[in-house]
Amino acid sequence: MKYGRIEGINKDISKLVMGCDNQDDINEASKLWDHWIEVGGNIFDTAFIYGGGNHEKVFGEWLKNNNRQDVLILGKGAHSPECNPEAISKQLTISLERMKTDYVDIYIMHRDNTDYPIDEFMDVLNEEKEKGRIKIFGGSNWTIQRFKEANEWAEKNNKQEMSILNNNLALAKMIKPLWNGCLSSNTEEILAYLNSSQKSHMSWSSQARGYFLPDNITQEIEDKITKAETYRAPGENSSGPISCYDSEDNRERKKRAMELAAKKRLFCS
Repeated sequence: MKYGRIEGINKDISKLVMGCDNQDDINEASKLWDHWIEVGGNIFDTAFIYGGGNHEKVFGEWLKNNNRQDVLILGKGAHSPECNPEAISKQLTISLERMKTDYVDIYIMHRDNTDYPIDEFMDVLNEEKEKGRIKIFGGSNWTIQRFKEANEWAEKNNKQEMSILNNNLALAKMIKPLWNGCLSSNTEEILAYLNSSQKSHMSWSSQARGYFLPDNITQEIEDKITKAETYRAPGENSSGPISCYDSEDNRERKKRAMELAAKKRLFCS
């Protein structure tokens, strides 16, 4: 396992993050999460909306049988349409109760809402940090302009800045949003900013939903997701790997990745 550091978190963070979405059964989840700890992973990604709250509860059941001090939690909240300053504290309280813990190490706003001035969000986030319920925070699916604005405001007002940008970033460039409101950091502007500012980036769907698996498996994933996502609004894009990532450039990236994997004997189709 490889590790990194983010200012404000006083321990190494595994560079791979274990998602807690789609885990409904504590027995099955425990097998996966116990193994994750055994191989050196130590950070878990949760969210207020996952499984209607059930997935945070399942994680909480697992967490009570493990040492909280050995585990890092990345919690997300304030997803649209409840993306407002009040929702941050309200949902965080519920999430902490579900997970049976007093704090999350990293808090990420799941979406942004430009109907609200940036200072209203930043004030609440700083208040939660001062209460000890979060250590550092950031934004998911935020434009780089709003992210910069948030940190410029924090600097001027002697407040804690956003530490993390949490957008999609993968070898494959996202062609269509996986879900409405999703943003990618795979642009020259954002990558240049991250490099110059040395702000941390934590990607979601860093494996492009399975796009780099053999074509037949990628198609199976696409078909399963399309069939399961009956809740999508009319005209809304499927969040499958083909719907979201397939393009001529990405097919070339996949081809070269397959060739490199075969050369290094890392992958068999």
